[in-house]
Amino acid sequence: MSVWELLGISLGCATVLVTLFSGSVIGSLLVAPDALVADYPQAIQERYGTQSARGKRAAAAAGTVNLLAFIAVPVAGVWALHRRSDGALGFWPPFALGTICFLALILFDLLVLDWWLFCTIQPRFMVLPGTEGMPEYRDFGFHVRVLVPRPVPWPLLAVPGYGTAVGSIAYLAETVAG
Repeated sequence: MSVWELLGISLGCATVLVTLFSGSVIGSLLVAPDALVADYPQAIQERYGTQSARGKRAAAAAGTVNLLAFIAVPVAGVWALHRRSDGALGFWPPFALGTICFLALILFDLLVLDWWLFCTIQPRFMVLPGTEGMPEYRDFGFHVRVLVPRPVPWPLLAVPGYGTAVGSIAYLAETVAG
């Protein structure tokens, strides 16, 4: 398998993962505007108040969709890699697939969902009732601080962490299967 095949499969899987994640985020907000209130800046959370029962259910459904996507997409990707390989995959190709997928997700979330939609466009389904016009909706730095918290930037560490999980599980499964 060539590097280009690995990259093509990884980018295809990344596209699917980003699409499913974005669909769950936007879908949950369309069902209940306060579904993701815990992810909003603190001042917006305080002005809005307590999350509704419908918001809690929508957040749980989105979390379930994302969990399934975080499992199913790399499984499908590793299977596609395995079909294209001449022998055992080992650790590194699945690691690369997982890392590329999660990096694409993090970048899409920051650049498109957070900065472009949330901060710039501010569609009605992302603005909580009673918080319209708050300056925190335009706080681009908030989203960077969430992505790179101090002292440990755990969301960024999750990128190679996800790749390590995908690579390790694929390697273990391949070893056990023989």
